[in-house]
Amino acid sequence: MFGSLFRQAQATVDNAIGLAINRIIVAVPFIVALGFATAALSSWLSQTYGSEASNLILAGGYAVLGLVAALIFSTANGATAAAGNGDTATSAEATATEAASDASPLGFAEADQQLLMTALSTAAPMALPLAIRGLLRNLPLVLVIAVVAFILTRLAEDDVAAPQANAAAPAAE
Repeated sequence: MFGSLFRQAQATVDNAIGLAINRIIVAVPFIVALGFATAALSSWLSQTYGSEASNLILAGGYAVLGLVAALIFSTANGATAAAGNGDTATSAEATATEAASDASPLGFAEADQQLLMTALSTAAPMALPLAIRGLLRNLPLVLVIAVVAFILTRLAEDDVAAPQANAAAPAAE
């Protein structure tokens, strides 16, 4: 009796997860491109204005971009909530108090948390064995990447510590 309902719910969750994964796959190249564009802009700004000023310019640019995005998303959420009710003044107050009471530390509403937990509990039994199998199949590659990352972070720490040690040595003499 409930079998078709459960299958339909599982298909809906699977479609939502598949759509989210497809969006992530599409977004990753754009994120990488943004990283390279930021590196190129940082290099150009550093040559033009110096390293401190270029870092401040980039930080300010990203802060402004974040504020604009926050403003857009906050007004979009407020506009959709206000459009649903006739009285805009009371609906805005009700929306603000409801959002404050339902919001979790991660910014998800309770319904979103429940939906996420349901999706994870449905998908985890199927996805976890595949993820573990993929990890074990590629374990040598994962270990090489971990070792290289460890070595590179140690080299970066040594590069930072070496100028400090050289600067302290002449002062001791």
